[in-house]
Amino acid sequence: MQVVQAGERQRVGRRLGLEPYYEIAERGPGRLRLESRPAANRRAGLAIMAGGAALLLAATLVAGSGLLAAASGAGFAAAALAAVVGGLLGALGYQRALGGYAVLTTRNIVLADADSGMLTLTQVNRVASARSQQLPFARIQGLRLRRRPLAVGWPLRRVRPIIALELITATGEIWVVDSAGEVEELRAAAESLSEVLGIALG
Repeated sequence: MQVVQAGERQRVGRRLGLEPYYEIAERGPGRLRLESRPAANRRAGLAIMAGGAALLLAATLVAGSGLLAAASGAGFAAAALAAVVGGLLGALGYQRALGGYAVLTTRNIVLADADSGMLTLTQVNRVASARSQQLPFARIQGLRLRRRPLAVGWPLRRVRPIIALELITATGEIWVVDSAGEVEELRAAAESLSEVLGIALG
């Protein structure tokens, strides 16, 4: 597992959206475990994979057209150019498809453990090694539910208000735990985290 060393700047687990990303997987005295919902990354992962598949198809068509052009007497140059362009499109398509699969299989975990005095964010998927980042309870100065704007929609973007569950560190950095369209969707997680951290919810 790769442990991200980034001071108090959040590198793992940041998420903003209209629906809660996490659900409570474990809640007990001095311990809270949040896990990303099973289908939370499905739409984004499939969209990226579809883009990769389209590029791979385009690469095949370009390479095929080059071979046909060469066979019809257009010369080696046409086939060579088509091979280069097809190769570039194919490589990009493969990277996109692999990236989409990584997103599709990504699972995020937030673990707050009073015994260790540590908040740990972990991200795992079936492509890359797990990444983890820790924030000591002693460095957490505040916990709040705050309204934020979020641009949504495609191709026409519009701004929607959301509620974010945020941690405030000793140096004033903001760590986003989760977000949702309505405050009540985050209430249980926010109150449970407040209890484990021993910090009043603002």
